Amino acid sequence: MKLKIKICLLLCLVVWSGRLFAQDVRRQQMMDSAVVEYSRSAGSRSALYYGKVQEGHPRTTNHPYLKDAQYAKARLSYYGIIYPEVLLRFDLSRNEMIVQSPGLNHNIVLFPENVDFAELHGQRIIYFRNDSLPGSPSTGYYILLHSGSCRVLEKKTATLQFRGEGSTTEWYYSTDALFYLYKDGVYHIVRTKRGVLKILYPYKKELKRFISANRLRYRLDTEKFLTLTAREYEKLSGS
Repeated sequence: MKLKIKICLLLCLVVWSGRLFAQDVRRQQMMDSAVVEYSRSAGSRSALYYGKVQEGHPRTTNHPYLKDAQYAKARLSYYGIIYPEVLLRFDLSRNEMIVQSPGLNHNIVLFPENVDFAELHGQRIIYFRNDSLPGSPSTGYYILLHSGSCRVLEKKTATLQFRGEGSTTEWYYSTDALFYLYKDGVYHIVRTKRGVLKILYPYKKELKRFISANRLRYRLDTEKFLTLTAREYEKLSGS
């Protein structure tokens, strides 16, 4: 009698184990199918979609992204490989470049040290590494406004703030920009037209005439002012 009971228990265990094995097989097959589908969608770009998933943002009245919260087509150089069209967005609050993975629709944060550049919303974004030169900016993403001998970098940031009181309190992102002008081995932070002309000596008079002739306004369009003025300085100095 005891032998029969043992045999029955053994048979039940075998059946139960078989069912578990079958479930594991089906589960593994589903996982494998998902991986195959993802690989098929990602194709040769699969290296782009390997990284941490972006963390969510608190509810605010605006967004912390460059230009638009929606993804935009961009040209990206990653690991030295050029991707002519990828969907990117640039988070100014966390200084992160985000790519949208195909199929799964995950928001993946790119490894910054592998980003050579990204051309997004008509601007070229680079990952700058702090060096030993005087005034060198901190490591992070910067907008490269001009890449000549007189380099111009822009650091855009978005900071979470709140206004109001009690139940009327609302959270929002305030944006700011800091500009760096590189000349003769030194990085300078510039905040005014006068500061730019002081750095770009000895062509102060010539640059003043150029700025006036082209109706450039530092406060109105700082990016354009710095880019064109730096180019003109290079022409005057032959650098």
